Amino acid sequence: MAASIIVLALAAGAAAGCARRDERRDGPVAPARPEAAPAATVSMWRSQFETHRDSWNKLMLQEGDSPLPPEKQATFTGIRFYPFAAGWRFVGDLERLVPARVVAVPDTKGKTQAYLEYGRFPFEHDGRVATLLVHRPAEHPEQYFIAFTDSTSGGDTYGGGRYVHLDSLDTHRFVLDFNRAYNPYCAWDPSWICPLPPPENALPFAVTAGMMAPEGE
Repeated sequence: MAASIIVLALAAGAAAGCARRDERRDGPVAPARPEAAPAATVSMWRSQFETHRDSWNKLMLQEGDSPLPPEKQATFTGIRFYPFAAGWRFVGDLERLVPARVVAVPDTKGKTQAYLEYGRFPFEHDGRVATLLVHRPAEHPEQYFIAFTDSTSGGDTYGGGRYVHLDSLDTHRFVLDFNRAYNPYCAWDPSWICPLPPPENALPFAVTAGMMAPEGE
């Protein structure tokens, strides 16, 4: 009896002051926009970007984990990144696709990989609204994965496109930070198998943020 009373009390306490949980918001959402922030916060974002950049450079020299083939590690001089820009960090909601469906995403070896086609993330850049399709990998369902191309692809950035992830701040608030956009491993070694960006994620402008093409590519 005592145990039942404790369970009932906990349930009543948890419900106090709570509204019905709303985990999904289906249908169109407002485009994400750059988040205004004080100088100290922007400085923190820049520091996080620098840590991200340094982690990639360390990865390239780690035996067994590097996307670089061994013969290229000896001459590796660092990955090129665009300078950090707070204007390429967008905050907004994610339009969930209902129902989400498993799709076969083409890869660089002419085969396919299973992904959950989960949602769309609209964002506004310089007065233009673009929308990116968001997948969740079957092997990493916790990720909000975006493969994209833009008008820098094949020039300043890798021709096969780049990847970026949404970070969830809460149920209806996500961050898309292009400063963290990165190359697939295929950019350094074509023996890797990498998913290709869907046609829907070909952005009609230059994303001058994140990782650039490998030196000499």
